Amino acid sequence: MNQDRRKQLLLERFQLSQVDFLGSGMEAEVYALNNDRVLKVYNDLPDVTKQEKLRGFYAGLKADRLSYELPYIHDILVENERLVTIEKRIQGSDMQSELPGMTYDEQTNMMETYLQANMALQSVQESSNFGGFTLFHDDRIVPGTIHNWFDLLKEMVVLKQAELKPYFTRDVLNYEEKMKLVLEKLALGYEGDYSIIHGDFYPGNILINEKHEVTGLIDFGMLTMYGDYLFDVATGWVCLDMYNQLNANLTERYLEIIVSTLGERVRNDLYFYVLLYSLMTANHYSPTCEDGHYQWCVENLNREEYWKLKFD
Repeated sequence: MNQDRRKQLLLERFQLSQVDFLGSGMEAEVYALNNDRVLKVYNDLPDVTKQEKLRGFYAGLKADRLSYELPYIHDILVENERLVTIEKRIQGSDMQSELPGMTYDEQTNMMETYLQANMALQSVQESSNFGGFTLFHDDRIVPGTIHNWFDLLKEMVVLKQAELKPYFTRDVLNYEEKMKLVLEKLALGYEGDYSIIHGDFYPGNILINEKHEVTGLIDFGMLTMYGDYLFDVATGWVCLDMYNQLNANLTERYLEIIVSTLGERVRNDLYFYVLLYSLMTANHYSPTCEDGHYQWCVENLNREEYWKLKFD
């Protein structure tokens, strides 16, 4: 039985059709079951235990002080060789699809709201155990070696370089020297405050209503961690309009908003976290580093201003 037929039978099983289709991402398609729940149909059969861990994580979140909603998984099923989850439906449209239709002033107001939603995530408490400061543990990392969040980041960066070094050596200026700087800074350890890090805080995962208020944050996952909230701020900044497709200088404008709100002192941390994000995700979409995301990461790693690292 081919994939299209399996998908058709699956939709029939839940009495759904393409009319109920809400959207899709890299991993799954989303359909409306009713006003309160959605069905996520995964493209393949990923590790079910990870979905179980994600369900436990969502169930343990305490977000009473948050003005927007977070995901909740009601059920996890395997149907017609496809993984499906039944999840809480959060009303709203993704911010990424709405930004192009906004005026300059509306975009500015939206970015201010975006930053406030990011900062508000610090108020969320969780009852699950972040073993090793990450939601999804990499079996290659020995838990006993992780004593603070920077230890985790160091291990993640080093493991990724085993895959990326041949490409970075070719494309990143002074790659070896830059890696030495990054590892030296991470070796100092992290001594700041801890909070939940979404790990993929970008406009596609932010839901907003017609008033441009944030209604939800979706798709926690592989980079969900417990550490410095500025990691989310940094990735949210550079992923706002990664390739300047809107031709509206959003990243420059948003950086001004961040610095004016949080202070000039955060600039160095933002640059550092963008470098780490680039070192860890460059081959996320293409194992052979032949896509636009890899080139974007290389551009970040070759930006001289990002490398003025302070070892405070």
